[in-house]
Amino acid sequence: MQKRKFLLKVRRSRKSYFIIYLMILAVTGTLFYFKKIGLNIPTFAWVVSVLFIFFLIKFTEVHRMKDWWGVTDSALVQSLGLLNKNVREVGFSSISDMDISKPFFKRFLNYGDVNIRLFLNETSIKVKDISNPEQFVEDFQLIISQSRKNKNGFGQK
Repeated sequence: MQKRKFLLKVRRSRKSYFIIYLMILAVTGTLFYFKKIGLNIPTFAWVVSVLFIFFLIKFTEVHRMKDWWGVTDSALVQSLGLLNKNVREVGFSSISDMDISKPFFKRFLNYGDVNIRLFLNETSIKVKDISNPEQFVEDFQLIISQSRKNKNGFGQK
């Protein structure tokens, strides 16, 4: 597959893993609290706790990095998966509309989902858990309108 030049590329936001990071903070805080008050914690408990924290961080980062969405000058590219990678490229002419989904908790942390509907088969592409989805939609619509202007011969020198 050829190397593409992306004008816009997004991944899941770390904000979407807020609960997991909160759990890591709680485990770490509990361990340090027990140490501070002088409670003797067995070495096995320390090792298990540190391994638990390490694997949680690794899991969230691998899960976050496995999916991404990119916008070229003529298409939306979706890449899902890590070992079994599924790449989908959709031309701008196939996109009918977009909407943003931000429930209360996501609105509070300023991240959400963008649902990009396609003309074909009434399917859609869901760009999940990205930071500032409004800015993504605004930038994406600007790229689409620039692409359409260039195809129609407007804006060329």
